[in-house]
Amino acid sequence: MQVLDKTQVEALSQALGEPAWVLEKRLKALEAFARLPYPSKKDEAWRYTDLSEAPLEQGVETPKGLSLSRDELPELVKRRLEKTDVSGFLVFVGPDLVYAEVPEELRQKGLVFTSLAEALKTHPSQVEAALFQGVYTEDKFAAENSAFFTHGAFLYVPAGLEVEKPLGVFKVVEGGRASAGRSLLFLEDNAKAAYIEEYLSLDLPPTLHLSATEMVLRPGAHLRHAHVQTFGEGVWHFHRQRALLERDAGLNDLVVNLGGRYARSEVASELLGPGAESEMLGLYFGHGRQHFDHYTLQHHVEHHTRSDLLYKGAVKDEARAVFSGLIRLERGAQKTDAYQANRNLILSRTARVDSIPQLEIGANDVRCTHGSTTAPVDEMQLFYLQSRGLPRTLAQELLVKAHLADVLGRIPLKALRAHIEAVIEEKVRI
Repeated sequence: MQVLDKTQVEALSQALGEPAWVLEKRLKALEAFARLPYPSKKDEAWRYTDLSEAPLEQGVETPKGLSLSRDELPELVKRRLEKTDVSGFLVFVGPDLVYAEVPEELRQKGLVFTSLAEALKTHPSQVEAALFQGVYTEDKFAAENSAFFTHGAFLYVPAGLEVEKPLGVFKVVEGGRASAGRSLLFLEDNAKAAYIEEYLSLDLPPTLHLSATEMVLRPGAHLRHAHVQTFGEGVWHFHRQRALLERDAGLNDLVVNLGGRYARSEVASELLGPGAESEMLGLYFGHGRQHFDHYTLQHHVEHHTRSDLLYKGAVKDEARAVFSGLIRLERGAQKTDAYQANRNLILSRTARVDSIPQLEIGANDVRCTHGSTTAPVDEMQLFYLQSRGLPRTLAQELLVKAHLADVLGRIPLKALRAHIEAVIEEKVRI
C-alpha cells in the first residue's frame, strides 16, 4: 500500500511542475487529512452509510504522461463522442489528459479549456484567484482530494463571452489505485457557458474515486453544469462541489448518479450577491446493492436571491438512496425565494430510501418551502399497463420514466438527456 505522506505530496507537486503556493496549499490539506478521522455512522451526516467495505486506504495513482490519438481513445469514450453535441472536450484516462479538442475560435476569444496543471503554467493568475475557494478541507475526503489530486480540468470564460455549445470532460477510471481529480470553472462578468463532466469505467475491483468541482461565477455570469457518473461495478465515488455565485449570477446544475457500487454527492450553491439564482437538479437510479447519498446546501447569504431544487430517484432490488437537503438563510437574506423537493420511487420490498429535507431561516421576509415523498410503485398502474399487453419490466420502465420526466424535461441539453434516458432504460431491464 502506498503511504499518503508529505514526501508523496512534494513529489507529486514537483512532477506536475506546480508553483510554490499550490504545494503550500497541498501540505496544509495534508495536515487536515491526517488530523480528520474517516466518517462513521456516529456522524450525523453519515448515519445512513456503511463504509466498512470501502477501499479507503488505497494509494493514489500517479501520472504516466500518456497521450492518445482520437482513434486510440477508450471505446467507452468513443461511444459517447458519437452521441454527444459538445463543441470541445478533454479526455482523461486515469490521471493523464490523453486527448483534447478545443475550437480555435473560442481560444482566440480568450477562452481557456485545458488541464489544471497546464493552466497553472499558462494562466497562473486566473487559477490562483479561484482554486481551493470552493472545496478544500471540509472533511476527510475533501482534504485528501486537495492534498493528492493528480489531475483536473480548468475552464476560464472571459467577461462577456457567450459559449453557445457545451464543453465536456470525459474521465475514465482505470482501477487498482485511488483516483483523485478536480474541476475548476471560472466565469468572468456576464460570461455564459455549459459544461458537462462525465465519469465512466468498466467493471472494476473495489476502487476509490475522489472528485471535486469548484465554480466561481462573477457578476452576471451564467453556467449550465452537469455531473454524470455511469461507473461500472466496484467504484466508490465521493464527489463534492461548491458554486460561488456573485450578484445576478445564475447556475443550472444537474447531478446524475447511475453507476458504481457507492456514490456520494455533496452539492452546495452559495448565493453571495443580490439577484443570484441557482437551479439544482438531481437524478439517480439504484439497483442491486448500490447505495447513493445526496447532500445538498442552498445557502442564501444576500437579499433578493432565489434557489430551486428538485432531486428525484428510484431504487430496486436491495439498493438504497439517501437525500439530505438544507436551505440556509442568513439574517441579511431578505426577499429570498427558496424551494426544495425530493421525490422517490421504490420498486422492490428490499429497497430503501431515507429523505431529510431541512430549513434554517435567519431572515423574516422570505418564501421557503420544502418537501419529500417516498412511495412504492403503484401496483394498480402496473396492472393496468400489463393488462394492455405490456410485460412487467416494460411497464416498470414506463412508470420510472414518468416519475423522472419533470427532471429530464428541465435538461435543455438534448443529447445528454437522451444518454441519461438510455442508461435508465437499461438499468430498469436488469
